Amino acid sequence: MQTKLKIFFLIALLVGWNNLLAEDYILVNVSDLYDVMPDVANCNEGVLKNSEKQKALDAFNYIRTIHNLKPVQYNSSYDKEVAKSALITVANALLDHFPKSSYYCYTQDGYNGSSTSNLYIFASPSPSYAPETEKGIQGWIIDKNVADVGHRRSMLNPFLKYTSFGRVDGCSKTQTNYFITGMSLKVHMFPDYHNLSDWQGDFVAYPVNDYPTAFFDGSWYLSFTVIADKSSPWNNNNTIIDFSQATVKITDPGNNALSISDLKYDYLGYGVPNCLYWKASTILKEVKYTVTISNVKVNGTPRTYTYWFRITDTPPNTTLQPPTPLSPPDNSNELVPPVTLTWTSIVDAQYYALQVSTNSNFSTLLVDLKNLTNNQYTLTELSPKTKYYWRVAVIKNQQQSGWSTTFSFTTADQPLATPLLLEPKDSTVSVSIQPTFVWNSVPGATKYHLQASLDPSFDDFSLLLNLDDISNTSYTSTVKFYPKTQFYWRVRALNNTQSSPWSAVRTFWTLDPAFVSDISFSTEGNFVVASKQTSAINLRESLFAKKIALYDLFGNEMVLALSPRELEKIEIPFEQINSGVWILEITTSTEVKRFKLFIII
Repeated sequence: MQTKLKIFFLIALLVGWNNLLAEDYILVNVSDLYDVMPDVANCNEGVLKNSEKQKALDAFNYIRTIHNLKPVQYNSSYDKEVAKSALITVANALLDHFPKSSYYCYTQDGYNGSSTSNLYIFASPSPSYAPETEKGIQGWIIDKNVADVGHRRSMLNPFLKYTSFGRVDGCSKTQTNYFITGMSLKVHMFPDYHNLSDWQGDFVAYPVNDYPTAFFDGSWYLSFTVIADKSSPWNNNNTIIDFSQATVKITDPGNNALSISDLKYDYLGYGVPNCLYWKASTILKEVKYTVTISNVKVNGTPRTYTYWFRITDTPPNTTLQPPTPLSPPDNSNELVPPVTLTWTSIVDAQYYALQVSTNSNFSTLLVDLKNLTNNQYTLTELSPKTKYYWRVAVIKNQQQSGWSTTFSFTTADQPLATPLLLEPKDSTVSVSIQPTFVWNSVPGATKYHLQASLDPSFDDFSLLLNLDDISNTSYTSTVKFYPKTQFYWRVRALNNTQSSPWSAVRTFWTLDPAFVSDISFSTEGNFVVASKQTSAINLRESLFAKKIALYDLFGNEMVLALSPRELEKIEIPFEQINSGVWILEITTSTEVKRFKLFIII
């Protein structure tokens, strides 16, 4: 245990000996920060206002919220340690995580605070140039000139549950020409950690999402930490995580890659004992970049991580409280679409923002809306047996809150519905010899299987179309169908795991059979004359008849044909009939036409 604690300490120091006029600092009136002013000459740290401690906590939790980390709680039990630590920093005008007993204003409490905290120092010509407390939080997150970005890593430790903040302003005992500001933020050696069993993340990246400009310096390191085990930070060391083959790629919206340099990694104990960090070529504000980290071995298995960031002057407003997701309950299973998402209503909300993804880090978005006026949204196009993640935010006065807690649900492996055939309609005639087939969309389907056949059995010998990879709900044949022919067609829906039942079978004709031409034969008046010598009646044009029958004068019927067929002539069964007057009746799909027939035997 002692070994672990030893590497948990920060060795790198954050020094603020900067040219004040070159920095974008908000200045403060030092006397407004304290209930009792510090007296460094007499080694008295004073009493920092609670409101100033709250500012430090708010700034700390603001940046953790952007990283989707749980907020830390303020633990006043350590206030004395961090105050005494800041006093040692100011009195000696230096940073030391392990101050010596010979230092001015040394105390054991000061040593304890220094050895478990991020330290900050700033020198200015007079009290009139003292920086605001939030500047310390920004400095630790950026961690400029700290080679292993240890302060940042400690603050973005997802396990971190508590913090305490100390600040002292005054004249140094060693650098009497400077007014010194010292700050101390406790980030180590607390009694317990956050329980991460309900945390959806599996890594911590810097920067990530819409990231405030004030907390980023593009000339310094970007960083990435893997959280493979959520039970303890120490279970994420080099026995679990291997960065030795890792690569980093950053691309802009045009898929142009930035140059990556100084790629490094270590397994030191700054928050979580693994970190990959690197520098990138010019990162522009208000541009969304995609980061892909490949070949990270987790328990020996290569992993790829993807996320995005955008450095912006208009980051989310985390002072706006986000809505709370309500339904479906978190981690719901076996849900059948449609799925309606609901969340708490926020008073005076102008809009709600909603994101839905199949990735817990929302690196790819299926839904990304910022104009919802109601506190619910229904998802219809959902894949079966898939886990979805969703979160919401509120938009008010053109500012967006931080994101809510992430909820998830998993869809059921629902059966695919049977497609409904739309065009051509059943028994349609005069269809093009390159027909267009249309059917309805089936939820969960990724493709469709279309068959068109000369026979309702759809056997291999009768199939003209057999296409099982159609991504749309319509298809125009590139194959020319036979003219004047009846066809059968059907469709089924498919996805990666299943297929629907076949649709009902529909038929169509590639020639309009509605028109019956005049019979081409000798006529006398209104009669068609036929004799045994002719054996058949020829037609001027072929036709599709559903029924052909002869009737005598007493109405007795003799059926000559009863199934749809193409005819060019009509055979007369002279051996079965007598001479005299008969009625020839031809029935198509749309009409019945009758001819008077005079038979001569």
